[in-house]
Amino acid sequence: MNAEAFLDTNILLYPFDSSSEGAKKGDVCNALYEKYSCCTSIQALHEFSHVCTKKWKLDETTTVQAVQEIRDVCHVGMVTLNTLFAALRLHKQYKYTYFDCLMLASALEYGCTYFISEDLAHGQVIDGRLTITNPFA
Repeated sequence: MNAEAFLDTNILLYPFDSSSEGAKKGDVCNALYEKYSCCTSIQALHEFSHVCTKKWKLDETTTVQAVQEIRDVCHVGMVTLNTLFAALRLHKQYKYTYFDCLMLASALEYGCTYFISEDLAHGQVIDGRLTITNPFA
């Protein structure tokens, strides 16, 4: 898979967030689908589904529909054993949490240029080829 931008879980969530802050940020996040060829990982969709069902208390049908909407506009890649090994290396090198590094490793594996997230250091370049970008910065 060759996508331009990897979307972190929070970027996937905002378009579905009914709070006033979520609605504002959701518009910014939705525009990313127009600007980039986007992808994410199955890990991000697991996290997305967890927030939908546990925090927002959405039912299964609504959560499944939201995941399908994401899948329709965003390539979804798998996490492999090689991704895990790469994540461990990134964790040691960059000191982000293991789970953030698993997403960074996925983005590198998928050939992305940008890692879109509001949680990591805006502008930081990972392995000389993946730039962390905060769309709200």
